Amino acid sequence: MKLTANTIIKLFIDAIGQDAMKDFYEYNWEARKKEIQKLLKTEYDFDIIHDTKFQRVMDILNEFADWALKKDYINTWDKYAILGLLIPYLRTIQFTPQNVIPDSEFCEYTIMYSICNAYKRSAQEVFTKTNSRFDSIVAAIYQFNFYLPSNEYTKIVEPLEGVFDLFLALVKDKKQLFQYWNDKKYEIDEKDSTDLKILINRWTKSESSRPSWKVIKLFMNEDLLPDDNLIYQPFPDMSGKKLYLTFRRKIFPAYFITNFFDSLSKYGFINETSKEMIQNGIRLFYRHFLVTKEETLSQKELQNPMFCMLYRFLMKDDMGYDFNTDTAQWFKQYLF
Repeated sequence: MKLTANTIIKLFIDAIGQDAMKDFYEYNWEARKKEIQKLLKTEYDFDIIHDTKFQRVMDILNEFADWALKKDYINTWDKYAILGLLIPYLRTIQFTPQNVIPDSEFCEYTIMYSICNAYKRSAQEVFTKTNSRFDSIVAAIYQFNFYLPSNEYTKIVEPLEGVFDLFLALVKDKKQLFQYWNDKKYEIDEKDSTDLKILINRWTKSESSRPSWKVIKLFMNEDLLPDDNLIYQPFPDMSGKKLYLTFRRKIFPAYFITNFFDSLSKYGFINETSKEMIQNGIRLFYRHFLVTKEETLSQKELQNPMFCMLYRFLMKDDMGYDFNTDTAQWFKQYLF
């Protein structure tokens, strides 16, 4: 598929999902749905970032993120991180000749740059509140870490799968938790007989199984908060419920990123090898700086492009050349 503004906008709308957008717009969905469909067919100017027609797309994404923030589905920095994924893609369009399908290497680098940009924006947002470079970098790393510490960096683990693995590792009695969740779920919607244990086991063991927005939203429901006695409390100043809220705010970003990568694969912008390299690089980065805290970089780390780019962005404060003046070819040469 050609790399166009319409394709990139579609990637983001698909990652959010029609059901989530429908929830957001509530009673005005049919009118907004038509507007989104129109925006997907719009011809945008070469300088898309300053195109007034595109500003409406950004308004929709910003409004959705604000709604998710108000609902407590995400943290403040999640909003900037998610939107931070979008801008580098749009910049690359300016350096890609029309009617040309970018090669896989260029798409891979663009995805990596977008992820690093999201990390950077997240860190910058935290820095405005803490004024601590270290705290802002740690917060950014934690925000995008959806996985348990592990040495299995060749195994593909989807973000959503990782989030539930991460949370279930903190549960004292999984059987009791599942029973609690199912009882609570029945109180919320007695027509829904879905067994959450079956669903979660399916997500954490299958690379292709994806939850619906209806089920994802269920886990973010205040009424589903488990009792403190069901969850380990590794941090003395954090209750079980507070820990659950931290987990809950990881669900939507993981849902979004999982869908985003699914769309990238669907439209041929990334292959499984690239996906594995990117995911492994992110997990290696987390492991190095927050788990092992080694003084030197290993060969495995140095040979992973995603790890190296994250290191340059966050540890060396190196954001790369400005997309406004850069060219696609120079962009590729600069990164590696």
